[in-house]
Amino acid sequence: MFKTNDYWEEEFFEYEDKNLDSIYFDDCTFIKCDFSKSLMQNCKFTECKFVNCDLSLSILKSCTFNDVIFENCKLIGISWSSCQEPFDVKFESCNISQNSFHLMDLRQMKFINSLIKDSGFEECNMEKTLFDNCDLQLSSFIKNNLKKANFVTSKNYLIDPKQNDLTKASFSLPEALSFLSLLPIEIK
Repeated sequence: MFKTNDYWEEEFFEYEDKNLDSIYFDDCTFIKCDFSKSLMQNCKFTECKFVNCDLSLSILKSCTFNDVIFENCKLIGISWSSCQEPFDVKFESCNISQNSFHLMDLRQMKFINSLIKDSGFEECNMEKTLFDNCDLQLSSFIKNNLKKANFVTSKNYLIDPKQNDLTKASFSLPEALSFLSLLPIEIK
C-alpha cells in the first residue's frame, strides 16, 4: 500500500498495510489505520500522530519512534523492546495491555488516561515518567529507576519498593497502601 520509502507531512486514513519495511515517516498522521498483526521493520516515525489506530500484536523490529503520539489507539500485545533509540512516545487514552518494555529508556514519558493491564516494565529508566489516570492492573515493575515518577492519579499498581528505585516518586492514598501488601505483616 505504501508506494515509496519516504513520507513527509502526509495523512493516512484507514490504511491496512501488514508489512512495512524501511519506510521513513516525518510529521505524518495516521487515522483509523489497522496495522494489527503487522510486521514493521527498520521504520522511522518522527513527529507522527496515530489516532484511533490498531497496532495490536504488531512486531516491531529496529523501528524508531521519536516524538510520536498515540491517541485512542489499541496497542495490545506489543513488545517495544526491539525499538531503536530515541524512543519518545506519548500514550493518551490508549489500551496498552499485555505490552513489554524491557531495558528501555522511558524517561519523562507520558502515559495518560490509559489501560496498561498485565504489562511488564523491567530494568527501565523511568525517571520522571508520568502515569496520569492510568489503570495498571496486573502490570509488573521489576528493577526500574522510578525516581520522581508520578503515579498520583493512577490505580491498581503493585510496585515492590525493594526491587525498584522509588526515590521521590509520587503516589496518593488509598492506592499507596498497595505497598503494605508486599510486607510480611497483618493489617487489622
